[in-house]
Amino acid sequence: MAYAKHRQSHKKELYYILCIVAVTLVLSFSLFGPGGYRDLRRARFELELQRARVEELERGNQQRMQSIEALRSDREALESYARQKGYGKEGEIIHHLPGQ
Repeated sequence: MAYAKHRQSHKKELYYILCIVAVTLVLSFSLFGPGGYRDLRRARFELELQRARVEELERGNQQRMQSIEALRSDREALESYARQKGYGKEGEIIHHLPGQ
């Protein structure tokens, strides 16, 4: 009888060990495996970087659209832009100095 009880105790211990190993494997796979917690953190970080880049590009586009609208509607802005590009009014003499 003592032998049967001792043998059953070993089966219980083996069952518990296998359960612990299985739970440990599942947890480690969910943390470090593909699609796990580390991948999720990396994806969130990359998403934040992309969002910041998109916001920066949207601000740049908005500034360019404002500049385009100013060139379409404001004569002085158009003349100022043309002078920056080296153009002038008819009859004007334009001097190009080195370093400018």
